[in-house]
Amino acid sequence: MALLFTRTNSLLLLVPKTGSTWIRAKVRQLGLAVETVGDPAMRDHDLLDQYDRSAYRHVGAFVRDPVEWYRSYWAYRMERGWRPQYPLDEQCASDDFETFVRRAVSILPGALGNIYTSYVGPPEAEIDFVGRQERLVDDFARFLRLAGEEFDEATLREGSRVNATTTVPDYPEELKELVTLSEWDTMRRFGYLADRPDPYGLAEMQARFPAYAEDHRLLTLWTEKIHWAPDDVKRAAGRPIRQQTRHARVHSNFALLAQHKYGDHDYAEQRYRQALELDPDHPRTLCNYALFRWQARAEPQEARRLMLRALAGRPSHPYTLGKLARLSDRALGDPELAEVLYRQSLAGNDRQQDVPVELAELLVRLGRPGAAVALLTERAGRPDASELTRSALALLRQRVEPSDPAQRQPALA
Repeated sequence: MALLFTRTNSLLLLVPKTGSTWIRAKVRQLGLAVETVGDPAMRDHDLLDQYDRSAYRHVGAFVRDPVEWYRSYWAYRMERGWRPQYPLDEQCASDDFETFVRRAVSILPGALGNIYTSYVGPPEAEIDFVGRQERLVDDFARFLRLAGEEFDEATLREGSRVNATTTVPDYPEELKELVTLSEWDTMRRFGYLADRPDPYGLAEMQARFPAYAEDHRLLTLWTEKIHWAPDDVKRAAGRPIRQQTRHARVHSNFALLAQHKYGDHDYAEQRYRQALELDPDHPRTLCNYALFRWQARAEPQEARRLMLRALAGRPSHPYTLGKLARLSDRALGDPELAEVLYRQSLAGNDRQQDVPVELAELLVRLGRPGAAVALLTERAGRPDASELTRSALALLRQRVEPSDPAQRQPALA
């Protein structure tokens, strides 16, 4: 339902968790001529499309900083219970605030933006008045003046908040960053983004490559999401994750994007350097920057130095070992060392798909095709074998095995 100011024919839609209880109480206290209109089943929160906008002189609604809206919404549900008919409740409900936020930003990214739009309309067809809950008293006074209502200013400003939840969850900056990423466009639309830090440099990335702005936001969220599980394990073991490491991961991925998708090598290098300023020992960033120095700058020795720097901190880092093997084989002329490094990489992560194929190619060049076929044959028989492995094995057999099946020898074990 909504509030219809009958004297001025103005409609105020009541957005959940934006001060609706206070507004209803103030309307009664001020003695304004108001009717409650709409569908009782909506529990005072009818959407814009349930009304004919042209039938009203003014239409208004309030919004709230998304960072605080999610906290308030979860606290309200902890005290009043979840309502599964709402998607946010059905898919994201949790007694743990961190779990709720993680589910919300990954399952329903931008959910609050959709809720706000259902009340205030899209940016190109916004309603007459959009107030902010953070300045509820002042903005409600502005709405009343816009509508042409007569009211006592002193009465409006007396008293305190009502219906404030008492549940206050721990709200670390990491969760606030996740909400900001999820509601990025909404926060920008309603003026909340300027008050939030941007440790990922997302705004700069979007401005530089505007055609892919939404991809950059989703990449940032994805980068955070894929690290939740391993980061939680580290925290449980007493190894806290530095904020700078989390931010460095995104800068590094933006560097990869600038390098490989946009071909902007100067900007890619800038982003690699920013990532390393945040976390100088981050192995994947060091390794990717090393590959950049080799492939884009033709500096294989500098690439080797950076990879060794990565391995100094993480000696068994499979990704870096595999890339150093490739560098040693293809640029530094040391295939024997490359074989050792490839095998060390697989020892650290046997689920890799590209490393066994590269190792098999190397074994053929080293004059050991049987070993190469045996390596890929064993891996192609696994349940998780990739199409890359199977295709590489088929091509390898065409190259090294006799065409007459009778002449073929069993592959070496």
